[in-house]
Amino acid sequence: MTSPHPAPNARARTAIIRHLYEHRTATKQELAQELGLSAPTITQHLRELAARGIVTPDALQRSTGGRKARSYAFNPRHRLAIGLATTTTTVTVRAIDLYGDTVTELSRTLPYRNDAAYWQRVGIIVNEFADSTAAPHRRGTTASASDDIILGIGLCLRTPAAIPLEQIVRHPCGTIHPADASATSEAWFDPTLGDAICLYLDRQPSGSLIIDGRLHQPARRGDTAITHRNGAIEHMTLVPDGRECTCGRRGCMSAYCSPQTLPEDYESIPGFFSVLEQGETHHRERMNTWLDYVAQAIANARTIVAGDVIVGGEAATYLDDDDIADLHRRVAERTPPGMAGFVLRKSLRDDRQYIVGAALRFVADYLADIAGIAA
Repeated sequence: MTSPHPAPNARARTAIIRHLYEHRTATKQELAQELGLSAPTITQHLRELAARGIVTPDALQRSTGGRKARSYAFNPRHRLAIGLATTTTTVTVRAIDLYGDTVTELSRTLPYRNDAAYWQRVGIIVNEFADSTAAPHRRGTTASASDDIILGIGLCLRTPAAIPLEQIVRHPCGTIHPADASATSEAWFDPTLGDAICLYLDRQPSGSLIIDGRLHQPARRGDTAITHRNGAIEHMTLVPDGRECTCGRRGCMSAYCSPQTLPEDYESIPGFFSVLEQGETHHRERMNTWLDYVAQAIANARTIVAGDVIVGGEAATYLDDDDIADLHRRVAERTPPGMAGFVLRKSLRDDRQYIVGAALRFVADYLADIAGIAA
């Protein structure tokens, strides 16, 4: 006997998930109208998706008469991804949902040493965090150990770990340079981005590249363990035969554009900017010199990719709107004719957005799989 209702198909299911993801909520009637699917097909898919935790029944809609329509919402926490970053003294892990929003975060004090014992301890922290974070989100769904809540662990690393990551983390994992992870966040949270140079003015400056709204991913060559590395703008020669850089060469951008070059002896970076705000002349002169170096580095990069400019990192947290406008002017003065029309702005996210960016690759891959959304 033939079933009176057509069997659910993958294309219809994908369309429903994508619509709910992009619009957050919808009623059965709205789904039928927008997607051209029958009511029985939508009902059956929603029932199955609810059992898997992908959608949840939402509020009843207002009605002028008759039964109120039930809306259904995409559940962004039926899967989570985790980003991890280390500093000289801490390990930080952050869980994000399928919209990239933070669910929870944990920081632990752990002095950095690139040896097996250190990374084994990191593995314990990550695995315990993943277990405790996933547990509340398994309830009410069909997810199990084989159908895990945690999509993967993204690690922000500048240099490869001392031991294979698969030995310390129970979930799928991958590495990404912090600059590329930060740029991934820029593109994810600002869909208007086209081409952009991202410059992160941390104590170790770095940069990345967004092309057509996505992180530029050069072909992987050689035996590099850090994926998605968009060159090394920090080692661009800015002043030939200039200051010695940590890389062993001279005149690199890093030796001139790091915020560590701003303070005088025994002065901290926050202390420098505090005195600068008070109008101290010598500090203003040092700041002007630093801005000139940063502007020249940006202008050099824009001769290759004439996109907009996003400035982030530790130093950017101290720059106000006037500083950004001043930096834009300095870059424009150093820009060849016909290339001066560009936007220069601060990063829109927090100063640790790279942790989110490291996790987003797993979110993007999952959404491409279940909703056909381009990664």
